[in-house]
Amino acid sequence: MSKLVPISENTHAGLRWRKPPNFQFAAGDHLMPLGLKEMQKAAMGLPAGFIKLQDKFLLVALQGLRNGENLVAGEDGKWLAAHVPESYFGYPLRMTRLDAERYQVCALGETELIVKAEDIPEEAGGWERFFGEDGKLNEAVSELTNRMQRHASDLVAAERATTKLAELELIAEWEITAGEEDAQVQVKGIYTIDQERLATLDGESLAAMRDCGALYLAYVQLLSGHHMPALVEIARRRWKKTEEPELDFGEIDETGNISFDNL
Repeated sequence: MSKLVPISENTHAGLRWRKPPNFQFAAGDHLMPLGLKEMQKAAMGLPAGFIKLQDKFLLVALQGLRNGENLVAGEDGKWLAAHVPESYFGYPLRMTRLDAERYQVCALGETELIVKAEDIPEEAGGWERFFGEDGKLNEAVSELTNRMQRHASDLVAAERATTKLAELELIAEWEITAGEEDAQVQVKGIYTIDQERLATLDGESLAAMRDCGALYLAYVQLLSGHHMPALVEIARRRWKKTEEPELDFGEIDETGNISFDNL
């Protein structure tokens, strides 16, 4: 990952940026944090689970089954799932965390998507300013900043709900097997909701979960698990290096409906 630089007039006034043409920039992201509200859409297109970072759990989209390999981003840069994690929206602008509940919108320090204004050919289109002539953020950057700040709040909400799940001992290791039948491997370090434990909770615990969004998160995370077989199948084909076409899972058709035909 290129260094992230806080957006400022001194640094970015003479620069221009544009969105990437595809998702090749995400090829190495096998996990991506998810927000609480975002889970409603994410669960319809991606398997989601939890990973453990030091002493806490984090809600993530599962985009691959081994480090540095994004199975959801096709080799041609096409996104294969119905949901694109909100954290990718606005790239090459990204968020960096300042503390437990504060984030800052930054831009990548070294990328072909951010260049000096004088280096852009006159006929080239799609390039945006960071700042207007009045010194204020360009409208497109301002809108992205607002969207990213809302997403940051959603990430914090997901952490709070996940903390409650952990307090109630509802997070258990997810048994995931991938690869060919004669050479299967166990994927470690991914967690899911313990359904048996959830079924035994008392009313007071369920109410506490409801009030912080943890009950909603538990059920939606379990729903998202239905996409895991498709991810495992994509992994099998990619690892085998066959010429079979890659599968789209939870693909959105032209009518806007979600198809699960490939599951």
